Amino acid sequence: MSASGKCCRPRRLIFYIIAFLICQLILVYQFIRFERYKDVPAIEPLHHAIDSGEHFMDWREFISHTPLRSENFYQYNLPLSDILGVIRNLPSTRYYGCMTRPFNLPPPLTSKVSVVISFHNEARSMLLRDHPGLIFRRNQKRMGLIWSRNRGAFLASGHYVLFLDSHCEVNEEWLEPLLERLDMNPHLAVSPLLDPIDPTTLSYRKGNELLKGGFDWSLHFHWLKRQLAIQELPELPYKSPAFAGGVLMMSRDWFLKLGSFNSYLKIWGGESIELAIKLWLCGGQIEIVPCSRIGHIFRRRHAFDFPPQSDQDQQLSPAQETYLHNSKIIAESWLDEYKNMFYALRPVARRIPLDHTYYELQRLRRERQCQPFEWYLRHVNPELRLHFDELSATGTLRNEDRCLHARHKDSDSDTDSQLILASCYLSDVTQWSMLRSTGQLSTQRELCLGVGLRMQLTLQPCDRNGTTAKGQQWRRLGTHLLHAETHLCLDNPLKDRLEMSTCRSHAVSQSFQFALEMEGQT
Repeated sequence: MSASGKCCRPRRLIFYIIAFLICQLILVYQFIRFERYKDVPAIEPLHHAIDSGEHFMDWREFISHTPLRSENFYQYNLPLSDILGVIRNLPSTRYYGCMTRPFNLPPPLTSKVSVVISFHNEARSMLLRDHPGLIFRRNQKRMGLIWSRNRGAFLASGHYVLFLDSHCEVNEEWLEPLLERLDMNPHLAVSPLLDPIDPTTLSYRKGNELLKGGFDWSLHFHWLKRQLAIQELPELPYKSPAFAGGVLMMSRDWFLKLGSFNSYLKIWGGESIELAIKLWLCGGQIEIVPCSRIGHIFRRRHAFDFPPQSDQDQQLSPAQETYLHNSKIIAESWLDEYKNMFYALRPVARRIPLDHTYYELQRLRRERQCQPFEWYLRHVNPELRLHFDELSATGTLRNEDRCLHARHKDSDSDTDSQLILASCYLSDVTQWSMLRSTGQLSTQRELCLGVGLRMQLTLQPCDRNGTTAKGQQWRRLGTHLLHAETHLCLDNPLKDRLEMSTCRSHAVSQSFQFALEMEGQT
């Protein structure tokens, strides 16, 4: 070895020693910092942009701005949230395969992500948990989640935009799996698998990868069961008809080209379903990615009020009217002839005024030459199509100017109901479904109309295979409802009485008409 090489050896050794000591000092500093703030850890100052001025706000100051409201208002354990701190350790809920495989990520210069969180009446400690370094912008007046999310996406500078609810917590390595999928398909929208956070204990639990997002004909979100294919690994991404919880990530450019969240929708409600339908029909896809885990509190009710939407007397709360307004826009924009299913189940929606014409609602479909809704039913959401196909009639069941309604008494029992005739425009008026295969007449609660002892009308859990199923079978005889076992017809001989009596072909009191008939009447 040369003399110069021998001289360099001590210098290299000194360099490694110094580098090692620096690393140790950094680790000691981080450890001390963690121990000091493990209950209420420090984060970077919050960049707070409101009104005309901007300033930086410490996280403690920000938490102190939580409005003075009861724990019940927020629908989760507020005192516990405040003492947990901004960062906490979460249990790993990913599969082993997610932790051992490398993710093929796009280049850093093309993978900048902007996170948009819209909040109103949210505890500040919950908002900050696992979301340090937030930039805040305040609306000058109440604009609602939908408008605020669109505004956030417009102002964002990232290549991708991630929408989060304000009561979420991101888990370890949640971003990489989402980025990998989006890099493979620019027209894809992805959602993490949502792990539920208990609102009382704030405990973090593992979510279910055998569920996907969907909705019913009333345009309410529902979880749909799915089965793994042969040799399908549970950690693999899978397609979903709709987003779960409204937590989603996609190309910002693609989001804007699709018209963002529908700007005709008001405040909150239906925006994720509308975007999901729009994505599938206009050239996109939706996937749930189980290797990405984000915790989410599913609250029992809203922690905010809805502003009144109109002065019309419709016996509707502002929340109900807002939902019906938004759902009607979705029905008129995307459902084609299947919008009659929505109106059959929500007849009061026909009376909700819209500020936009049918031509305006259909503009995006024409411009992007989107598929008809029938395509969505066949290729994306066959469960929704199956529900349509298994019915021979559905919706409200009208007798003259009133509808058959199962009014629930003050009881914990679903079967403790009273059958009456009520206004067809009640917000909760009973929707009936006549099953094509069995002739059973079922409510949304899966209670079936039957005839019991002494020809008394009954409302019992639907019997799919048992001995009482025959007593729950009905046939359509014109507009009459004929009970298959007794050969008697449902009758309303007096204003407030429902009974079984001999069928009379032209009796108006025996004429019961569904909002939507799928097949001819015998």
